[in-house]
Amino acid sequence: MRNLIALTSREWKAFWYSPIAYVVGGFFLIMQGWVFWLLMAVLNDPRVDPSWRMSQFFFGGTFFYWLAMLVMAPVLTMRTFSEEKRTGTMELLLTAPVSDLQVVVSKFLGAWLSYSALWMSTAIYFFVLRRYTPLDWGPILTGYAGTLLLGAVLIAVGCWASSLTRNQVIAAVVGFVVMLLLFSVGFLETFIRDPETRRLITYLALLEHFQDFSKGVVDTRPIAFYLSLVVAALFLTVRTIGHPRWRL
Repeated sequence: MRNLIALTSREWKAFWYSPIAYVVGGFFLIMQGWVFWLLMAVLNDPRVDPSWRMSQFFFGGTFFYWLAMLVMAPVLTMRTFSEEKRTGTMELLLTAPVSDLQVVVSKFLGAWLSYSALWMSTAIYFFVLRRYTPLDWGPILTGYAGTLLLGAVLIAVGCWASSLTRNQVIAAVVGFVVMLLLFSVGFLETFIRDPETRRLITYLALLEHFQDFSKGVVDTRPIAFYLSLVVAALFLTVRTIGHPRWRL
């Protein structure tokens, strides 16, 4: 556990000491602030259904939410392993008195904690809004929970993509493509007629599992599904760094 904490702390510091953290963080906060302001303007329109809530749109209700997800995760993870390979420190890290699993989990936690810090910083928008109107904090909290869980899946996939190559750009592109494919699984349902196959596709769709979170509903099935994908992606990453044939 001590080794894991030390390695995770190393990853956390490495991210925040790099300029990319502030470029990504600044762009993300500006975009989310603009989206929040835009949603405020729309929901304040008297013609809008009064039952609509900010959480339904801020968490997964707009194109910008998914764009942020698909861009942030590959950018945050593209350097996790590829940079170590490029600088030649990967072999040194793997020969240290730590296991491959500890290395992978620490890389994942460092990127996921950075991702979580950026998303949780947007909570200031809701606290400001609370000064002017009552808020139902249940859907807001579950919206953040779903965002962090879904982010864990994407970060784990991004770490696996980074473990495949020493080029950060290639790692980001591979991660983006794989994540885009995961998001696109649900669209296959339109072309399938067999009810059992359609049910399977619906279960495997990332978007389908996220919908309840923005509505304030907590179900153990989406949680188990997301955590299973995280474990699977981290397992692939451990196998990749331990077996050179798996690398690009």
